[in-house]
Amino acid sequence: MSHTYDVVVVGCGPAGSLAGYVLAKKGLSVAMLDKAVFPRKKLCGGLLTWKSMLTLEQVYGETPESLTRAGIIDFVADRYSIAHLDKVLVSGQAAYPFHLVDREAFDLHLLQKAVAAGAVHYADTIATGCIPETGVVTTATGKAYLGRMVIGADGVNSVIRQSLSIHKQSWRNNLASTIEIAVPRSRCPRQVDFPELYTGFIKAGYCWAFPNKENVILGICGLTRKERNIKALFQEFLASWGLTEYSDISFLGHPLPYGNFLREPAYENALLAGDAAGFVEPLFGEGLFYAMRTGLYAAQAAHAAIVDNADPRRAYLEPLKKYIFPEFVWSNRLRWFLMYTLTYFSRFSLQVFVGSHKGLLAEMVHGTRSYRHLRKKEWDQVVRP
Repeated sequence: MSHTYDVVVVGCGPAGSLAGYVLAKKGLSVAMLDKAVFPRKKLCGGLLTWKSMLTLEQVYGETPESLTRAGIIDFVADRYSIAHLDKVLVSGQAAYPFHLVDREAFDLHLLQKAVAAGAVHYADTIATGCIPETGVVTTATGKAYLGRMVIGADGVNSVIRQSLSIHKQSWRNNLASTIEIAVPRSRCPRQVDFPELYTGFIKAGYCWAFPNKENVILGICGLTRKERNIKALFQEFLASWGLTEYSDISFLGHPLPYGNFLREPAYENALLAGDAAGFVEPLFGEGLFYAMRTGLYAAQAAHAAIVDNADPRRAYLEPLKKYIFPEFVWSNRLRWFLMYTLTYFSRFSLQVFVGSHKGLLAEMVHGTRSYRHLRKKEWDQVVRP
């Protein structure tokens, strides 16, 4: 049995939900498939940068105030710090505040907007394969969903990506391991009022402490090809941070794209967005913005292919090459520069660099400045659907 739509979106996280919303608002029929039932747990620090808020405003008309009223944003901070082990290298104030969200509430909010716009949501539906030439998505129940276009937004272990013949690179080469725990504020050894990043516990990666209303999110992320057990490294960070009793708190972990983004995320009638294509910034591991933005670009390309008979690959790659890929390339170069600085020089060299560039680093994270030569960054204008 098959169901036919203009577009089949696989994965209902921020990339898939935003794509589904845009396409439905433009009048196309959209099926949205996800193996989970929402709301669902999602491992993520939940930090929204300026460019993330720009995208939410451009697409949905959302503001920090509207998201706070909806219970999505539950913490705001305009400061940050970067430390090496237990020594603070730099602490500064950002020109624009960081907004931290509850990912369960945030993802559900975006999915509900897509459904309200007219997309049809199929929960608890496991995609098992895709035929990109015909737009067929098969599922574990035996049902097939047929779309004139397919958008794969089904995460780092994407079934849609694995179904494409362009999937030739060794995806595991630059996957990072990630572990995260949520510690109730009442059990934290100290107050945390802004995002904190830590280097030195893992060679190619970092640790973090992100505040939200009820908890502090502690995590570690990094390449582990030549590392010992990442759980042991994380426990060293927790001990250094002052947390010694956490046996009753669940460790959550998953792989994260960390420099292995696909330069060809389109094949025939299928497009890949978000983590499914490795669209995560390689220095700080920011994924939320790039999920939403590539979901937007994938939706625009799918719409152009269906309505205007445009080449979907070309329509998708054009904004990616102009706005997204340069950030990944130069962020990755900066990452390895900083890692080699720590390996072959002292932490004081890193302190000099981040101390002299602390304002610029914050601007790069927020997206007002590019990772490429620290130039001012201009994002494209979006006409609200």
